[in-house]
Amino acid sequence: MDNDLDPIHEYFGLTYANYLTLPRSVLQSMPLKWQQQFVLLLEQIPKVIVEDFEPKGGYVVQVRGEQGRFRKDGYSNYERGRRRLSVNLGKEKD
Repeated sequence: MDNDLDPIHEYFGLTYANYLTLPRSVLQSMPLKWQQQFVLLLEQIPKVIVEDFEPKGGYVVQVRGEQGRFRKDGYSNYERGRRRLSVNLGKEKD
């Protein structure tokens, strides 16, 4: 399949995953320009999806270890928006 035609499908590869889960502390650690672009795209989703986009109820995210047992989530405490992770962007700064 051509990456230019279906990049999301290609990103997920051969997994059976239906969701992409990103820790808040990882997202807020990205450069400001990345965050702004990401939020703009997220805001467009409910405007263009024809079907009811909002989930009924809610989701629960849990981390499973290699043995399939639940384990502690190292990203669960985002410190009310203050937590920042080290980011290595190389030469790219924005």
